[in-house]
Amino acid sequence: MNDHDHRRDTRVITGPEFAISFTLKGHDFRDVRIMNLSVGGCLALLGGRTARFFLPGATLDNLVFLHPDLPKASLSATVTYLLGYSSTEAAADQVGMGLQFLSLDGPIRQALEAWVGAATAAGRAAD
Repeated sequence: MNDHDHRRDTRVITGPEFAISFTLKGHDFRDVRIMNLSVGGCLALLGGRTARFFLPGATLDNLVFLHPDLPKASLSATVTYLLGYSSTEAAADQVGMGLQFLSLDGPIRQALEAWVGAATAAGRAAD
């Protein structure tokens, strides 16, 4: 069992139209697909060749949701885990990156809570 087996927040499965952009150490990453979303974080998909830059503990700055139904604000997040990445084996095509949002202010948290609540009521919860 690992840390992501003990989630506190309801996760919502997201479709291909859900993406984020962010900055890592001054490098911009755009249109990064997210697979699920909660008030506390999300699971993003990365190309396997770039995964080595996103080891647990890395901080992502200027994280922005690119879906029109999600809050329009710049967040920070930390990488909590990688799924499918190995530093000793050939790179997978895609790797899952677990992100935890840092310091959500009240309005952003409330907007995410409302969106997760509506999506859960519509039957899209992963839990």
